[in-house]
Amino acid sequence: MTMKTDYQDTICLESMEVNFRQHDNVGIFTFHGELTDLHTENLQLILIRAIHGIDRAVLNFKTVTRIDTSCLKLLRTAYCTSLRLKNPLILTEVPEHCLPDLFGC
Repeated sequence: MTMKTDYQDTICLESMEVNFRQHDNVGIFTFHGELTDLHTENLQLILIRAIHGIDRAVLNFKTVTRIDTSCLKLLRTAYCTSLRLKNPLILTEVPEHCLPDLFGC
């Protein structure tokens, strides 16, 4: 697969925005707003892209104000899948109260 050296994109959804930057084989997804059940389908597509379409994916949650149970379960499944595939997602700035639910693979 040919990677673009530099690429940038923004996905705007109701109450959630995702910025994507790629440099060589590293893709950085920066989430803003709320990750709720309204966004599970889009979040799933983003996570599939992060796991299967990029050599090294970073997911940054610094400006996320809320992660509901459905998105938290989806993030956990994606994280555990990435570990099993030996291509772990790098999760940064995850709200502290979410950590036990995310990393219990």
